[in-house]
Amino acid sequence: MSYNSLADFLEELAGRDELVRISAEVDPLLEIAEITRRVAKAGGPALLFDRVRGQTMAVVTNLLGTEHRVCHALGIDSLDEISVRAETLIEKNTPQNWFDRLKMSPEETGANKFRAKTVKNGPSQQVVRLGRDVDLANLPLLKHWPHDSGCSITAGLLLTQDRGDERHLTVRPLQALDHNRLAIIDDGHSGFARHWANHLQAGDKMTAAVILGGDPAAAIAASTELTDGVDAFHMIGLLRGKPVDLVKCRTHAMEVPADADLILEGYLDPEVVPAVVESAGIGGSHYRVPRPAPVLHVTAVTHRSHPIFPALIDSGQHGEIGALIKTRSRLLLAPLRAAVPSLIDLHLPAYGGLDRWAFVSIRKTYPFQARQVASALWGSPVLKYTKFVVVVDEQVNVHDAPSVLAEVGANVAPERDVFPYDGPAHASDHANSMAPLGRHLGIDATAKIAGEQSGAWPAPLATSEEIKQLVTARWGEYKLPLPAGGK
Repeated sequence: MSYNSLADFLEELAGRDELVRISAEVDPLLEIAEITRRVAKAGGPALLFDRVRGQTMAVVTNLLGTEHRVCHALGIDSLDEISVRAETLIEKNTPQNWFDRLKMSPEETGANKFRAKTVKNGPSQQVVRLGRDVDLANLPLLKHWPHDSGCSITAGLLLTQDRGDERHLTVRPLQALDHNRLAIIDDGHSGFARHWANHLQAGDKMTAAVILGGDPAAAIAASTELTDGVDAFHMIGLLRGKPVDLVKCRTHAMEVPADADLILEGYLDPEVVPAVVESAGIGGSHYRVPRPAPVLHVTAVTHRSHPIFPALIDSGQHGEIGALIKTRSRLLLAPLRAAVPSLIDLHLPAYGGLDRWAFVSIRKTYPFQARQVASALWGSPVLKYTKFVVVVDEQVNVHDAPSVLAEVGANVAPERDVFPYDGPAHASDHANSMAPLGRHLGIDATAKIAGEQSGAWPAPLATSEEIKQLVTARWGEYKLPLPAGGK
């Protein structure tokens, strides 16, 4: 399903009682963030703040704060449908990597119908401000945490283009430095970082754009880092089931979505000294260690006549971060299954930050298979920074952390089932003492089979199906104030 604007999506959410409009005046400094975190942790609705102090634009938060709203944005009933949709692109006699399917020529793949197309104009350029008329103070930038060194754009999709034709979208916080400069908070592992490194080496300026609002499918696609050579707008078209219309920027040659609410155009100059800013880490519980931040010079601001400004408020496992992480797991499942056929399911919880944990279930058929699976996952571009990989048997629900921990407690002998792997470390991991090398840890929490230990492995406790059916059938006779399922 596709939406012509963010407002269209909000209208549908309102009709489903999943949007609350807040008419009281609120402060963009800390207040909006705290309101949103409380609502997100309770699994609450999207929030539309009509009166932001000192601003004219409305702000929406917790937009994709639940799995249900993500599904609604994509026109699906379950996130599992994303995996099914992806698997349709992995067929016999084709590349085994799903992302490679997106890189094939138009004649080779049916996904061609989702490629972006260029149009002459669009709503995202109804209002145009250039040069001296650019003033970031006119945007409702938010401050999220007390020690942030400035106000930020957090739901912006940073669009860059390599020295070739590859376009990449990266969700990165951008902190305002003054009226026309933004510090790009990036840890050096994104598509943006790859593009900027290539331009730095060549000594060339790099054009960029920041996309805000429009079809929420764009934010969902951008939340998953794609491999080199995959066009960002092709992925969005695949997710929304309709090609993205693009318009040419006003101050450079890049193209941006015609349906966006706001577009910030600009460039990065290799001769400009990076800024150093302090901000919170994404998906974690600590501020990030200050690092040099490349500076984006904003040359134009274009937007709809009545734009809505989206903001991504980090609520840890709750709200949009948690929902987007779950979506990322579903998007990655198909290509990872192609590389690891025994993989059943995948969950990437953000306990302590992004790229910290992977819970995976496998269909186990031979001794120490969990070690091979973990090694394969660490060898994949999308999971190479994952600090802890926990492998469980196929019947375990990896999305239920207590169930995974129960398997660890029951099945793991540390001297046999805990194994290290040394590889690249994520720069956002402040606990790492070996940077840039990092020690990763695998935990084999599967039931042990012949060849892994001597003696028989005990069977798990389980009620027989006959007794389950009997008790369910007679439940009304017991007159107990509990549901028949025993919850």
